[in-house]
Amino acid sequence: MIAVIEIMGLASKSIVKKIPVPSPIPENLSLMNFLISNKITIASSCNGVGSCQKCIVNKSILSCQLTLSNFIKMTPSLRVEISYL
Repeated sequence: MIAVIEIMGLASKSIVKKIPVPSPIPENLSLMNFLISNKITIASSCNGVGSCQKCIVNKSILSCQLTLSNFIKMTPSLRVEISYL
């Protein structure tokens, strides 16, 4: 079975997209870059350095500072919640 990440827009209160997890997962792929490469708008003005802290998902996760692999390990639901979508 292929794992799928659900993108939940908290503003729209709906699932805005479902994205299959790549196999194999690229080792250093950040959650932010994974989302951006799948056409999900992620706020960021520091280009993934972590200083602007605008790329928050799931209320407290800096998506630029977490790899996709680690996100999957720590979030069994595979749901990414974005406040402004």
